[in-house]
Amino acid sequence: MTDCVFVRGLEFEGNHGYTAAERRGTRRFRVDLTIEVPLTAAATSDKLVDTIDYWKLSALVVELGTKSTYKLIEALAGAIAREIQKLYPHVGVVISLEKLAPPCPGVPAACGVRLSLPPPS
Repeated sequence: MTDCVFVRGLEFEGNHGYTAAERRGTRRFRVDLTIEVPLTAAATSDKLVDTIDYWKLSALVVELGTKSTYKLIEALAGAIAREIQKLYPHVGVVISLEKLAPPCPGVPAACGVRLSLPPPS
């Protein structure tokens, strides 16, 4: 599928990290989403019902990222992708999730994961 709706550079602060010390404080996270969905109907109709509401996507990511706690960013990325598919059951989801300025040797700007979930069968 080549059509998609995307959200780039969405940021929030959350309490995610493998150690208890990391989870006690907040860190910044950045998310890029790509929602694979046919857009022909929306391109013709000009109606929100025929596409993906990126406002809803952004609100969902910020809510999960700020109201929950995960040890692994893989688990947070998976939770976000599954919730998107609950909201839009016919879509494929690609999510990139970065922890900004993680507490690692060499002081990386970010570390992260990329997760792809195909549309449910």
